[in-house]
Amino acid sequence: MSKLVLYVDIPGRKPLPEAAVLRVAGSGAEIVAVTDPKSATAVIKTTSPIDVMVINSPETEVFQLARALQPSMRTVLVTEITMEQYSKLLGGAEDVLVDHVIANRIPGQWTINELRVTVQKILRNDIFGIDKYMAPGTLVQELTVKGSADREVFNTMVMSFAEENRLGQYMAKLVFGITEELLMNAIYDAPVAGGQHHYGDLPRTTTVDLRPSEYSKLYFGCDGSVFGISVADPFGALTRQKLFEYLKKVLRRTDSSNLIDTKKGGAGLGLFKILYSSHALICNVEAGKQTEVMALIDIQHQVRDFSKMARSVHYFSAG
Repeated sequence: MSKLVLYVDIPGRKPLPEAAVLRVAGSGAEIVAVTDPKSATAVIKTTSPIDVMVINSPETEVFQLARALQPSMRTVLVTEITMEQYSKLLGGAEDVLVDHVIANRIPGQWTINELRVTVQKILRNDIFGIDKYMAPGTLVQELTVKGSADREVFNTMVMSFAEENRLGQYMAKLVFGITEELLMNAIYDAPVAGGQHHYGDLPRTTTVDLRPSEYSKLYFGCDGSVFGISVADPFGALTRQKLFEYLKKVLRRTDSSNLIDTKKGGAGLGLFKILYSSHALICNVEAGKQTEVMALIDIQHQVRDFSKMARSVHYFSAG
C-alpha cells in the first residue's frame, strides 16, 4: 500500500517548501496538498490512513482532529516561530499534538533538507545516523565511549575537528559543550535509565569504567553546511513522554535549577543545554535497544537566543 502525506500550507505563515521536495523524499508516496485548515480537516475526516501531516501553522483544531481520528499519523510542524510561541498557540498541548518540529529558516535549504530527511525516516522506519542529514559521501567519525576517561580526550577531538572545519571559536565552544553533555549522559545517566542502578548514586565527578555491554558510540561530522554530533547508547530508555517533559520544564523555567532531574544533575539539564546550543535536537530510539541523541548546527548561521530563534525538535521511534 502506498504511503500518504497531507501537506497543509496555510497563507499568513512562512510558506512550506514546494511539495515536490516530498515527492522525492516520499519514494512514491501520494501527496495531498491543501491551503487552509477547513480543507485539512476535510481530508483528515475522509481519507484514511494518512501517514504524515506536514503543516506550517500551529492550528489547534487540525492537530486535535488528527490525533482523535488518526492517532497513528505522524504530525510535523514546520514553523518560523519559537517553542514558547507555538506552545502558547497550541494551549500548551504540543507534547500531545506534535511529533516533530522543523525550524522554517532562511535560507530555505536547511528546512528543505530537514523536511526531506524527516519524512524519509518516518516512511521508511530507518531512523539512526547523522549521515542522513549530511551531503552524500561526508565522512562521519566514530569513537567508542568506554568510560569517564574518554570525556576530555573526545571533547578535545571534536572541538579540534570543529576548528579544522572553520566553525570559529564561538561555534567550536558550543560543539565542545554539546559533546560534553552527550558523553555525560552516556556515561552516567543512560545506564541508570536502562536499569543499571549500580551507577545511580555516583556524582558526575566519579571515575566510571563502563562494561562492554554498556559502551556507547560517539559520531561527528561536517559537510560544509551542517555540523552533526550524536551519541548512541545501548539502552533505548529515553521515552517520548520524558523528552517532552524536559521541554516543558524549559518553557516553565524560572532558573536552570528547575531543569535538573536529580540533585546531582541529570539528562534533563543535559538536553536543555544541547537544545540551547544547537539548531536541532533529534532523539532516535528503539526501545530497550538503542537511544541516539543528536545535535545539528547550521554552520552558516549563529545560534541565537532561545527566545528569538526557532529550533527543530524530533523524537523518532523505531518499530
